Order: sequence, then C-alpha cells, then structure tokens
Amino acid sequence: MGRIKAVVASSRGPSAENLQMIQGFDFAKWLKNMVTEKGFVVVKMDVEGTEFDPVPRLFDMGAICLVDELFLECHYNRWKSCCPGKSPPKYLNTYGQCIYLFSSLRENRVLVRQ
Repeated sequence: MGRIKAVVASSRGPSAENLQMIQGFDFAKWLKNMVTEKGFVVVKMDVEGTEFDPVPRLFDMGAICLVDELFLECHYNRWKSCCPGKSPPKYLNTYGQCIYLFSSLRENRVLVRQ
C-alpha cells in the first residue's frame, strides 16, 4: 500500500503527481466499537513505517487492552540499495526506536512479537 506520510520532493523518489488519495480509518476507534474484552484479538500490523502513530493511539484510546496478541513489523532506517555508491534511508525511525516501541508494549503487558 505504501506510505501515508507526506512526500518530500526528490529526484529519486515518488512525486506528488503519481500519488493517489486513499481513505483511512481510525483503527483504535474501530477496535473499540467492534470488540469486547471477552473476544480474543490477534493483530498483525505492517503499516510501512507509520507504526509510531497507531500504536500510541491504541494506548490513548484505551484500545490496547483489547489486543491479546500483536504481531508488529517495525520499519527502521536500514539502508537500501538504489544506485552505485548511494544508499538513501527508506525510513526515518532508528532501530533503537523500534526496540523502545517493543519494550514499551511489553512493559504494558502487551504480548508483542516481531
């Protein structure tokens, strides 16, 4: 699906001309409306680098307690090969930030797997 963050003008990357608008939704709100604490909820989250937005929202909305198990792919600034001698970062978050995200989930008693 790609990223939902704003595109920065670049000669190497996507431009505003080839972007498509998609309708999003509030996952935390949806979860609270659709699930009760009696349900068993397994979430697989692969949101292409935007995981630092919906995870805190789950906490803020009180929806994280409805998640029994979370499979989370955390994207960080690994270097990708694009051109000889050049390796631009694909994501802005660091590996340390991913570790912190997983640690904070576990500290809050969320069963999370990478």
